[in-house]
Parts: sequence; structure tokens; C-alpha cells
Amino acid sequence: MDTTNRFYATVKSTKRITPENSDEEVKDLILELDEGANMHLDAGQSVGVLVPGPHAFGNKEHLRLYTVANATNGDKKINLCVKRCNYIDEFSGERYKGVASNYLCDLEPGAKIELTGPYGSPFPIPDEKTADIIMVGLGTGIAPFRAFIKNLYKKHKKWEGKIRLFYGQRTGVDMLYMNDEKDDFTMYYDKETFKAFLAVS
Repeated sequence: MDTTNRFYATVKSTKRITPENSDEEVKDLILELDEGANMHLDAGQSVGVLVPGPHAFGNKEHLRLYTVANATNGDKKINLCVKRCNYIDEFSGERYKGVASNYLCDLEPGAKIELTGPYGSPFPIPDEKTADIIMVGLGTGIAPFRAFIKNLYKKHKKWEGKIRLFYGQRTGVDMLYMNDEKDDFTMYYDKETFKAFLAVS
């Protein structure tokens, strides 16, 4: 993977967006790109987080891609939705920390991190304002759809097509951006064209 386009960002804020009584720890990080960073991110694109090493097998850094939860829109700030991951070895029973997720979840405001990208194709907004849009996501997979919906209603306040978001999580309290910790989607509930359908497993 090409990582030649590198730049730094500063952590402006980090907030847990799952309740304290949830088994899952998910954080919303706001990063501000440093001056001179050659980066524009659209909804659906990913940024590479470069975790400094040394790591296993002598690697100097660890690369992990995260789909952004917002489009930059010229303001040099990006949101990342990060779930702290831990893995259990099925043979030894040993517990291993996810390298990038634990690195990001442990960061404090003011910290500098190295990024690379962008990667992937953006989600284009249809030319026809009457187009119907269906989105399906699970867990932190809500991130690109949050970015897309924010971008769409920012550019087209009177979208005529139906926008339907189907979103699943293990429990109701774990619904990201739709709970007491952070509920970004409430601003769209009064839109006639928008409906969110939630499912728990």
C-alpha cells in the first residue's frame, strides 16, 4: 500500500460515545490536520493511521485504515469512530490488544499522530435530488454513513428522495451516534425524507 502522502494531525478531542455500562468502548476522535497537510477526505474514504513501533517482526510502524465519520469540507478536521479491540487466542487463551485501536483510544487531546492517505472511493451524492438512498451498517460501520448524511443535507437542504438508514448493534445502548452519549442523528429526524431503522441482535 502506498503511504508516501504522509502528514500529521493533532488530537483536538476524544470522547467515549458508548455508555460506561456498555461492554464495548467506542470513541469519537476529532483530529485537526497540521498546516500544509495535502489532504481532502470525502464521505466513504479512509485515512491510514501509522502507529509508531517497533512492532512484531521488526516493523517500524503499524498501518490501520479507518473510514472517516465526516468529510473535511475545507475545515481541516476529521472524525474517527474507533472501537477498542482485544483478541483472545483460541489456542493459548492469551489476550492481545488491537494495536491501532488501543493506540487511538489511549490518546489525549494535544497528542500528535501521523496519518497517510486518502484511500478508497468516496460515496458520491446522486445528481438527481429525487434519488432514493439506502444505507446498511453494523457497529462502527455507521461512520461513513454519518459522514454521507451530514454532507448530503449540508449541500442539499431540500433533498426530495427517500433516505433510509438500517443500522444494527448488539444492544440498544451501543447504538453509535444514536444514544445519550452522542446523538448526532436527532437533527435529521424532522426531515421528511429521512428515516432510521434500528436493529439489535
